[in-house]
Amino acid sequence: MRTYSNDPALVACDIDGTLTQDGTVHPSSYAVEVIEELHRRKIAFGLASGRGTDDLLHVIGEWGLSFQPELLIGGNGSEYYDGILQENHVLYSLSTDMIREIITVMLDRFPDLNVSIYRNGVRLLRFEDEMAVHSRKRNNMQNRIVEDLSEMWEEPCFKVMFRVSEEVMRRIEPFAQSICNEEYRATKTQTTMLEFVHAKANKGNALKCFCQAHQIDLKDVIAYGDISNDNELLLTAGTGICMINGSEDTKKCADYVSERSNNQDGCVYDIDKYVLKRSV
Repeated sequence: MRTYSNDPALVACDIDGTLTQDGTVHPSSYAVEVIEELHRRKIAFGLASGRGTDDLLHVIGEWGLSFQPELLIGGNGSEYYDGILQENHVLYSLSTDMIREIITVMLDRFPDLNVSIYRNGVRLLRFEDEMAVHSRKRNNMQNRIVEDLSEMWEEPCFKVMFRVSEEVMRRIEPFAQSICNEEYRATKTQTTMLEFVHAKANKGNALKCFCQAHQIDLKDVIAYGDISNDNELLLTAGTGICMINGSEDTKKCADYVSERSNNQDGCVYDIDKYVLKRSV
Protein backbone atom coordinates (compact mmCIF):
# COMPACT_ATOMS: atom_id res chain seq x y z
CA MET A 1 0.00 0.00 0.00
CA ARG A 2 1.26 3.46 -0.86
CA THR A 3 2.09 5.63 2.15
CA TYR A 4 4.15 8.75 2.84
CA SER A 5 6.24 8.85 5.98
CA ASN A 6 6.10 12.64 6.25
CA ASP A 7 3.73 15.35 5.17
CA PRO A 8 4.72 16.83 1.80
CA ALA A 9 5.71 20.48 1.59
CA LEU A 10 3.59 21.11 -1.51
CA VAL A 11 0.76 19.42 -3.42
CA ALA A 12 0.36 20.66 -7.01
CA CYS A 13 -2.57 19.74 -9.27
CA ASP A 14 -3.51 20.18 -12.87
CA ILE A 15 -7.12 21.41 -13.22
CA ASP A 16 -8.95 20.05 -16.28
CA GLY A 17 -9.17 16.27 -16.28
CA THR A 18 -7.51 16.13 -12.86
CA LEU A 19 -8.86 18.31 -10.07
CA THR A 20 -12.19 19.13 -11.69
CA GLN A 21 -14.83 16.99 -13.33
CA ASP A 22 -15.53 17.15 -17.05
CA GLY A 23 -17.50 20.20 -18.17
CA THR A 24 -16.66 22.48 -15.26
CA VAL A 25 -13.76 24.60 -14.00
CA HIS A 26 -15.07 24.50 -10.43
CA PRO A 27 -14.01 21.78 -7.98
CA SER A 28 -16.57 19.84 -5.99
CA SER A 29 -17.42 20.71 -2.40
CA TYR A 30 -15.41 17.63 -1.38
CA ALA A 31 -12.40 19.00 -3.26
CA VAL A 32 -12.69 22.38 -1.56
CA GLU A 33 -12.88 20.64 1.83
CA VAL A 34 -9.72 18.63 1.15
CA ILE A 35 -7.82 21.67 -0.17
CA GLU A 36 -8.79 23.59 2.97
CA GLU A 37 -7.52 20.70 5.10
CA LEU A 38 -4.16 20.85 3.32
CA HIS A 39 -4.00 24.55 4.19
CA ARG A 40 -4.97 23.88 7.80
CA ARG A 41 -2.08 21.41 8.07
CA LYS A 42 0.29 23.99 6.53
CA ILE A 43 0.86 21.95 3.37
CA ALA A 44 1.25 24.35 0.45
CA PHE A 45 -1.19 23.95 -2.44
CA GLY A 46 -0.56 24.75 -6.08
CA LEU A 47 -2.35 24.64 -9.42
CA ALA A 48 -0.65 23.98 -12.76
CA SER A 49 -2.61 24.87 -15.87
CA GLY A 50 -2.47 25.91 -19.48
CA ARG A 51 -4.43 29.03 -18.52
CA GLY A 52 -2.57 32.25 -17.84
CA THR A 53 -2.01 33.25 -14.23
CA ASP A 54 -4.43 36.20 -14.52
CA ASP A 55 -7.13 33.80 -15.67
CA LEU A 56 -6.25 31.38 -12.87
CA LEU A 57 -6.58 34.09 -10.26
CA HIS A 58 -10.03 34.88 -11.63
CA VAL A 59 -11.09 31.22 -11.76
CA ILE A 60 -10.02 30.34 -8.22
CA GLY A 61 -11.69 33.49 -6.94
CA GLU A 62 -14.97 31.70 -7.65
CA TRP A 63 -14.03 28.54 -5.76
CA GLY A 64 -14.83 29.81 -2.29
CA LEU A 65 -11.43 29.02 -0.79
CA SER A 66 -10.48 30.83 2.42
CA PHE A 67 -6.92 31.37 1.14
CA GLN A 68 -4.99 31.94 -2.06
CA PRO A 69 -2.92 28.96 -3.27
CA GLU A 70 0.78 29.34 -2.72
CA LEU A 71 1.60 28.51 -6.36
CA LEU A 72 -0.17 29.05 -9.69
CA ILE A 73 1.68 27.73 -12.74
CA GLY A 74 0.21 29.27 -15.89
CA GLY A 75 0.68 28.94 -19.63
CA ASN A 76 1.95 25.36 -19.27
CA GLY A 77 4.96 26.66 -17.38
CA SER A 78 5.49 29.91 -19.28
CA GLU A 79 4.80 31.84 -16.08
CA TYR A 80 3.97 31.31 -12.43
CA TYR A 81 2.35 33.32 -9.68
CA ASP A 82 4.02 33.15 -6.29
CA GLY A 83 1.13 33.36 -3.83
CA ILE A 84 3.52 33.64 -0.90
CA LEU A 85 5.22 36.77 -2.22
CA GLN A 86 2.24 37.78 -4.39
CA GLU A 87 4.49 38.16 -7.41
CA ASN A 88 4.02 37.07 -11.02
CA HIS A 89 7.04 35.69 -12.85
CA VAL A 90 7.06 35.48 -16.66
CA LEU A 91 9.54 32.78 -17.63
CA TYR A 92 9.11 32.23 -21.36
CA SER A 93 7.14 33.80 -24.21
CA LEU A 94 6.78 33.09 -27.90
CA SER A 95 8.24 35.90 -29.98
CA THR A 96 6.23 37.56 -32.74
CA ASP A 97 8.32 35.71 -35.34
CA MET A 98 7.64 32.36 -33.66
CA ILE A 99 3.90 33.04 -33.53
CA ARG A 100 3.79 34.01 -37.20
CA GLU A 101 5.78 30.92 -38.21
CA ILE A 102 3.64 28.50 -36.18
CA ILE A 103 0.34 29.86 -37.45
CA THR A 104 1.49 30.15 -41.06
CA VAL A 105 2.98 26.66 -41.27
CA MET A 106 0.04 24.98 -39.53
CA LEU A 107 -2.57 26.73 -41.69
CA ASP A 108 -0.62 26.09 -44.88
CA ARG A 109 -0.89 22.36 -44.14
CA PHE A 110 -4.36 22.40 -42.53
CA PRO A 111 -6.20 25.48 -43.88
CA ASP A 112 -9.47 24.78 -42.06
CA LEU A 113 -7.99 24.93 -38.55
CA ASN A 114 -9.14 27.45 -35.99
CA VAL A 115 -6.31 29.15 -34.11
CA SER A 116 -6.36 31.32 -31.02
CA ILE A 117 -4.12 33.15 -28.55
CA TYR A 118 -4.66 34.97 -25.26
CA ARG A 119 -4.04 38.70 -24.96
CA ASN A 120 -5.01 40.93 -22.04
CA GLY A 121 -7.54 38.43 -20.72
CA VAL A 122 -9.28 38.06 -24.10
CA ARG A 123 -9.01 35.10 -26.46
CA LEU A 124 -8.32 36.19 -30.03
CA LEU A 125 -9.39 33.61 -32.57
CA ARG A 126 -9.75 33.06 -36.29
CA PHE A 127 -13.46 32.23 -36.11
CA GLU A 128 -15.95 31.15 -33.47
CA ASP A 129 -17.10 27.58 -34.03
CA GLU A 130 -19.13 25.32 -31.75
CA MET A 131 -16.10 24.29 -29.71
CA ALA A 132 -15.05 27.91 -29.21
CA VAL A 133 -18.55 28.87 -28.06
CA HIS A 134 -18.63 25.96 -25.61
CA SER A 135 -15.20 26.89 -24.23
CA ARG A 136 -16.21 30.54 -23.87
CA LYS A 137 -19.31 29.64 -21.87
CA ARG A 138 -17.53 27.02 -19.79
CA ASN A 139 -14.68 29.34 -18.86
CA ASN A 140 -16.77 32.52 -18.69
CA MET A 141 -14.35 34.37 -20.93
CA GLN A 142 -14.48 36.77 -23.86
CA ASN A 143 -13.74 35.73 -27.45
CA ARG A 144 -12.84 38.19 -30.18
CA ILE A 145 -12.53 37.29 -33.87
CA VAL A 146 -9.53 38.97 -35.52
CA GLU A 147 -10.02 40.80 -38.81
CA ASP A 148 -6.53 39.86 -39.98
CA LEU A 149 -4.42 36.95 -38.69
CA SER A 150 -1.40 39.24 -38.49
CA GLU A 151 -3.02 40.74 -35.40
CA MET A 152 -2.09 37.55 -33.58
CA TRP A 153 1.63 38.19 -33.99
CA GLU A 154 1.67 41.88 -33.22
CA GLU A 155 2.89 41.12 -29.69
CA PRO A 156 4.56 38.15 -27.95
CA CYS A 157 2.31 35.67 -26.16
CA PHE A 158 2.88 32.52 -24.12
CA LYS A 159 1.03 30.02 -26.34
CA VAL A 160 -0.73 29.41 -29.66
CA MET A 161 -3.75 27.11 -29.48
CA PHE A 162 -5.56 24.84 -31.92
CA ARG A 163 -8.84 23.34 -30.66
CA VAL A 164 -9.98 20.44 -32.83
CA SER A 165 -11.97 17.23 -32.69
CA GLU A 166 -10.20 14.08 -31.49
CA GLU A 167 -10.27 12.76 -35.06
CA VAL A 168 -8.54 15.86 -36.41
CA MET A 169 -6.08 15.76 -33.51
CA ARG A 170 -4.84 12.39 -34.68
CA ARG A 171 -3.98 13.97 -38.04
CA ILE A 172 -2.41 17.24 -36.93
CA GLU A 173 -0.44 16.20 -33.84
CA PRO A 174 2.28 14.24 -35.73
CA PHE A 175 2.78 17.15 -38.12
CA ALA A 176 2.89 19.66 -35.26
CA GLN A 177 5.57 17.59 -33.55
CA SER A 178 7.56 17.40 -36.80
CA ILE A 179 7.85 21.20 -37.10
CA CYS A 180 9.02 21.79 -33.53
CA ASN A 181 12.55 23.09 -33.06
CA GLU A 182 14.88 24.61 -30.46
CA GLU A 183 12.57 27.64 -30.16
CA TYR A 184 9.12 26.13 -29.65
CA ARG A 185 7.37 22.83 -29.02
CA ALA A 186 3.86 21.42 -29.31
CA THR A 187 2.00 19.67 -26.50
CA LYS A 188 -1.45 18.16 -26.23
CA THR A 189 -3.19 19.73 -23.23
CA GLN A 190 -6.56 18.07 -23.77
CA THR A 191 -7.69 15.38 -26.19
CA THR A 192 -9.07 18.26 -28.29
CA MET A 193 -6.44 20.97 -27.67
CA LEU A 194 -2.97 21.28 -29.16
CA GLU A 195 -0.77 24.12 -27.91
CA PHE A 196 2.57 25.54 -29.00
CA VAL A 197 4.75 27.04 -26.27
CA HIS A 198 8.36 28.11 -25.89
CA ALA A 199 10.71 25.13 -26.07
CA LYS A 200 11.85 25.63 -22.47
CA ALA A 201 8.38 26.18 -21.05
CA ASN A 202 6.91 23.32 -19.07
CA LYS A 203 5.19 22.90 -15.74
CA GLY A 204 8.18 21.08 -14.28
CA ASN A 205 10.56 23.99 -14.88
CA ALA A 206 8.12 26.44 -13.29
CA LEU A 207 7.80 24.12 -10.30
CA LYS A 208 11.59 24.09 -9.94
CA CYS A 209 11.75 27.90 -9.99
CA PHE A 210 9.14 28.24 -7.25
CA CYS A 211 10.69 25.55 -5.07
CA GLN A 212 14.16 27.08 -5.38
CA ALA A 213 12.77 30.46 -4.34
CA HIS A 214 11.31 28.98 -1.15
CA GLN A 215 13.88 26.30 -0.34
CA ILE A 216 11.40 23.47 -0.95
CA ASP A 217 13.02 20.13 -1.75
CA LEU A 218 11.43 18.67 -4.89
CA LYS A 219 11.29 15.27 -3.22
CA ASP A 220 8.74 16.79 -0.84
CA VAL A 221 6.39 17.74 -3.68
CA ILE A 222 3.43 15.61 -4.82
CA ALA A 223 1.94 16.41 -8.21
CA TYR A 224 -1.18 15.27 -10.08
CA GLY A 225 -1.90 15.40 -13.82
CA ASP A 226 -3.66 13.62 -16.64
CA ILE A 227 -2.20 14.44 -20.07
CA SER A 228 1.00 15.22 -21.98
CA ASN A 229 1.48 18.80 -20.79
CA ASP A 230 1.66 17.39 -17.23
CA ASN A 231 4.49 14.96 -17.98
CA GLU A 232 7.35 17.22 -16.83
CA LEU A 233 5.38 18.21 -13.73
CA LEU A 234 5.02 14.58 -12.65
CA LEU A 235 8.64 13.78 -13.49
CA THR A 236 9.97 16.81 -11.58
CA ALA A 237 7.96 16.30 -8.40
CA GLY A 238 9.19 13.82 -5.84
CA THR A 239 5.98 11.86 -6.37
CA GLY A 240 3.89 12.10 -9.53
CA ILE A 241 0.39 10.68 -9.84
CA CYS A 242 -1.45 10.35 -13.15
CA MET A 243 -5.22 10.09 -13.20
CA ILE A 244 -6.65 6.74 -14.22
CA ASN A 245 -8.44 8.65 -16.99
CA GLY A 246 -5.10 10.06 -18.16
CA SER A 247 -3.13 9.47 -21.35
CA GLU A 248 -0.81 6.50 -21.64
CA ASP A 249 2.32 8.63 -22.08
CA THR A 250 1.52 10.51 -18.86
CA LYS A 251 0.94 7.29 -16.93
CA LYS A 252 4.45 6.22 -17.93
CA CYS A 253 5.83 9.41 -16.35
CA ALA A 254 4.02 8.83 -13.05
CA ASP A 255 5.01 6.96 -9.92
CA TYR A 256 1.39 5.96 -9.36
CA VAL A 257 -1.97 5.98 -11.13
CA SER A 258 -5.04 7.16 -9.24
CA GLU A 259 -7.67 4.66 -8.19
CA ARG A 260 -10.55 6.83 -9.41
CA SER A 261 -11.13 9.13 -12.39
CA ASN A 262 -11.48 12.90 -12.29
CA ASN A 263 -15.26 12.49 -12.59
CA GLN A 264 -15.13 10.51 -9.33
CA ASP A 265 -12.99 13.14 -7.58
CA GLY A 266 -10.05 10.76 -7.98
CA CYS A 267 -7.37 13.40 -7.38
CA VAL A 268 -9.06 14.61 -4.22
CA TYR A 269 -9.72 11.07 -3.00
CA ASP A 270 -6.01 10.28 -3.51
CA ILE A 271 -4.94 13.33 -1.51
CA ASP A 272 -7.40 12.51 1.25
CA LYS A 273 -6.32 8.87 1.46
CA TYR A 274 -2.56 9.05 0.97
CA VAL A 275 -1.57 12.60 1.96
CA LEU A 276 -4.04 13.52 4.68
CA LYS A 277 -4.42 9.85 5.67
CA ARG A 278 -8.04 10.34 6.62
CA SER A 279 -10.53 7.48 6.56
CA VAL A 280 -12.19 7.55 3.13
